Amino acid sequence: MPARNRRGPLARFIMLVAGMGLLGVGYYWGNRYQYSGPPPPIEGVLMRPPVALPGFELQDADGLPFNLQELADRWTLIAFGDLRQAQGHLAVSRMIGVHNRLADQPERQRTLRLALAAEDQDPALARDFSRLSPALKAISGDRAELQRLRAAVGDLSTAQDSSRGDEGAPLYLIDPKARLLALFPATQEPGAIAADLAALADRPDLLEEAAHE
Repeated sequence: MPARNRRGPLARFIMLVAGMGLLGVGYYWGNRYQYSGPPPPIEGVLMRPPVALPGFELQDADGLPFNLQELADRWTLIAFGDLRQAQGHLAVSRMIGVHNRLADQPERQRTLRLALAAEDQDPALARDFSRLSPALKAISGDRAELQRLRAAVGDLSTAQDSSRGDEGAPLYLIDPKARLLALFPATQEPGAIAADLAALADRPDLLEEAAHE
């Protein structure tokens, strides 16, 4: 006669829960291992640790506030340039180029915001440019507020610099925790910037590490 299973329903239930717990722990540590190690190599400049931005108050072309709260829970590319000058046009073109290169990653593209900042953006011109991409915002405000943001990301250009022809402007990548995570020189192509952004966004551990540094 075969031996009877002496384990009752309660014992079997406990073993089932324990097995599920071990599976969950394994899954957790597997993900931790997958997203660990050194940061991915990028063509741009990675900030280690990321730079927390100070509070600032700017506005978009519709007079709506643009501040730290607007940067939370999404990726943002920021450039400094006036839409009435060539440098502003070039910055918009590069940022939209990055956005377009993410077309095969619709969720990432949807959560990427583009912001062009200057002390005084012409509202009508800003609205015209915003038609090029729903992700684009032309922001402006008080000089002191703008300089506070410039200083935080390390932008050393001035209003006089922005009038110099076709030199372009660097792009600054702000992570979903409102930190400067990377900067991309004016010479870096949109495709390379999009690849860098995707590589960083695929490493959520970088954001978690930043939160504890």
